[in-house]
Formats: sequence, structure tokens, C-alpha cells
Amino acid sequence: MADDVLSPRDLNRILLARQMLLEREDATPVAALARLFAVQAQLPRAPFLGLWTRLKRFQREDLLAAIHARQVVRSTLMRGTLHLASADDVLAFRTTVMPPRDVTLPWGLRPAQETLDAVLEVSRAHFSEPKDFESVRQVLEAKGFDPVRPLAYAGRMFLPLVQAASESAAFGHEPGGEFTLAKTWLGRDERAEPQPAALARRYLAAHGPSLPADFAGWSGLKGAAAVLEGLGDELATFRDERGRKLYDLKDGLRPAGETPAPVRLLADFDGAILGRADRTGIVRPEHAPLLASKNGLIPAMVLVDGVVAGVWRIEAKKKTVAVDVRLFGKVAARERKAIEAEAVSAAAFLAPDVKASVTFEG
Repeated sequence: MADDVLSPRDLNRILLARQMLLEREDATPVAALARLFAVQAQLPRAPFLGLWTRLKRFQREDLLAAIHARQVVRSTLMRGTLHLASADDVLAFRTTVMPPRDVTLPWGLRPAQETLDAVLEVSRAHFSEPKDFESVRQVLEAKGFDPVRPLAYAGRMFLPLVQAASESAAFGHEPGGEFTLAKTWLGRDERAEPQPAALARRYLAAHGPSLPADFAGWSGLKGAAAVLEGLGDELATFRDERGRKLYDLKDGLRPAGETPAPVRLLADFDGAILGRADRTGIVRPEHAPLLASKNGLIPAMVLVDGVVAGVWRIEAKKKTVAVDVRLFGKVAARERKAIEAEAVSAAAFLAPDVKASVTFEG
């Protein structure tokens, strides 16, 4: 029997359902992060807005409590970028998503194994207590290692480090902050054996029918097609309108393309955007250049009918919270009103006792 064909709109609605963007859901922050697997957290505030747009009755204190209880941690994960995830998932999957030690590091450096082992030994001792990354560079330099910057980066990539939470930080972590070994912070060490099959299951659960390139781009793993094929009867397969084979969990939620999609304000670096190599189902090709950034930043986006219709920015000050919305084109009056309501809600989430203002461009 031929695989069922899923239209771009079908795939869009499935993605939104898996990402908890068709309706706000009743879940704890830890459960939501486990369902999403992890949320990108280069900006400490982003995971808070990401959960606000997905969860009912979510308050900043809910996630702060999980961070300070060490149920949730900020760590370098997929694609070598900072993510917020459950402590259990960081320990279980960090080895899976981090690169092998024989890769060429940024700056074109591929250190000899003897050098790398020595750097990691020094770095492991250094980060047995919370320290910032600048300090380990100074230690390595004092011990005669050269070049210091890429070798210090090797410690960040290859050691199981998590960021120490800060009681005074508004969003649990300082933008730079201090890092320490997972075992120091959590009392447990990471799982040594990679689990690519288990990671593929978690990815599909959060993102729905996907190409191997989608899974590879999200995870950084090589041989993604073989990993997915290896799941065998656990999976259902589909085709997109271009005839490409898509893989999904058999019991995955797959709402129809006609399902209504509410207006949503996504956080910076949101996984609904970054989770697929082919983003045409959620970002129109003509709008993709408007989202590009020279420094690699992915802005907070506005979803209308499940598709990116603009970007937004929120800034909390002492007496006001300003929300600026830049739309890429005209939207219906009811959708503009819904965007404004979501913007006011976002402002109230960040600063409940402060007056909000919403401005539109476009």
C-alpha cells in the first residue's frame, strides 16, 4: 500500500499539535520540557516565553522553582547551543547529541589526543565547582596550552557541564553565568552510551512526520536515515507532496489540515521553527529573508493561521512593558486583535503590575 500523502497544511497542523501550539495545555514546566525534549536557551528569558505560549496558567515562578530544585538545567546540547531541558534528559542524551572527540573544532583546530586529554583533565578539575568560561582560559594559558580559545571550547563541548542557577537572576540564569560538572550540580553523571534510536523517538514525538534531514539538522547526528529505518515497525511512513518519505511514530497525534490554528507569539529561537530543515510549511519562502540575521539570531515570531506572519519584540521597563509587532503584510482585523491580546498577555506574564503598550508596524 502506498504511503498516505500529507499536505503542507496537514504537516503544519501536526507540528503545531506536537509543539502544544494548537491550544494551551495543562502541564507542569518539567513535563512540557520533556515533551518538547528541550528548548533553546541562548537567551535565558526565551524558555519562559516559550512555555507561556504553550501552557495554561503558567507563571514565571513555576519554571524558576524547577530550575532552583535542579529538575531543569541549562546545558550545551543540540548543535552545540544552550538549551533548557529536564535534568534527566540532559544526563540521558548529552552524550548522544554532542560531537565525538575526534572532530575538528571551530577555528580549524584538531588537537592531538594527548593534548585534548590534558585539556579535559585540567578543565574537569576547574569546573568541579561553578566557574565562568573566561577563568578556564586563564588557567589553560597559565599551564602553557596554546591556542587557548579553541582548547577551552573543547572543554565546553566534551565535558558534561551545566550552568549553575542564580537566585538573583530574573530568569534563573545569568546571560554568561558559571558552569560546573553535571555530577557536581545534580549528584549524577551523564549516561556514557549514545542512544540515537531513543533520541529519534523523542524528536518525532515533538515534531511529527519528518525527513531524515529534519532529524539530522535538529540533532546533529550523522546517518539519520539509518537511525529512522532502524526503528522499523515502531514507525508509520508518509509522503509529502513532493513524494519524499516522512517518518513518524505510529501513535502520534495527527490532526487534519483543516484544524483551526490560533494566533501565537513564539519565543526567540523557538523549536517550532528550528526543528525542521525544511521550514516552508511554517515560514513562507518570501518571508525567510526577513528573518535572517547576520549574527545568527532567530527572532521571536508571530504565527497567524499556523504560519509566520511577522516578528515581535518585548521590553520590560520599570513602569511600562513595550511590545512592538512588525507584520510582513496585512492581516484580518480579528487576527490583529488576537495578536494584540496575546501581546498584552505576554506583557502581563513578564510584569503583572506594569502598564503594557502594544505598537504595530505593517
